[in-house]
Amino acid sequence: MADRAAARRRELVMSAYKVFSTKGYRTSGVADIVREAGVSHGTFYNYFDSKRHILDGVLDYAVELLLTGVIEEDQPQEAATLAELADQFRAMLGRLFALVEDQPGLVQFTMLDAAAIDDELVGRLLELISSFGVLATAYLDNGAERGFLPSDLDTKIAGEGLLSLMMSAVIPSLRGPVTADDRARHIDALVGLAFGGIAAR
Repeated sequence: MADRAAARRRELVMSAYKVFSTKGYRTSGVADIVREAGVSHGTFYNYFDSKRHILDGVLDYAVELLLTGVIEEDQPQEAATLAELADQFRAMLGRLFALVEDQPGLVQFTMLDAAAIDDELVGRLLELISSFGVLATAYLDNGAERGFLPSDLDTKIAGEGLLSLMMSAVIPSLRGPVTADDRARHIDALVGLAFGGIAAR
């Protein structure tokens, strides 16, 4: 019974994500969510008190999409050289562009819409961004431990910088479709910027 309730709750969250990322949070309502999910209003209110209540679950789902879609099998401890770390970053950027192309509303929702809803959600977004920074730091810690990055590198600050570079990669998509050539140029420039100046001295 608990598994069934969890599955229904997730189904509602996924439906709300689809609605919010296509119509926008402010211009959609519970009626749109239940229509997308194919359930009644009563079913919705068995799990959530309001549109705002389900939003936290939607944000978690969006972050899950980003994590699973971008990181995939590239684990922090796997790179043994700077070139391998750069290849990991290049692969992540490629997957990020592909995810944004496949889910065009994801960036709009997480970077623009959600941040404008209320202060509580801004706080949650900042916490989530911070957790991504911690993950980026782990990749750099591996490099410092293996010796292909400087032992005195401030990996926390550098990890936040690496995250900022990744976030900058999605900005072009907010302006419209990104061509394959533009995507390649962005990836080459960001990989070069990220790793051109931090090799072990």
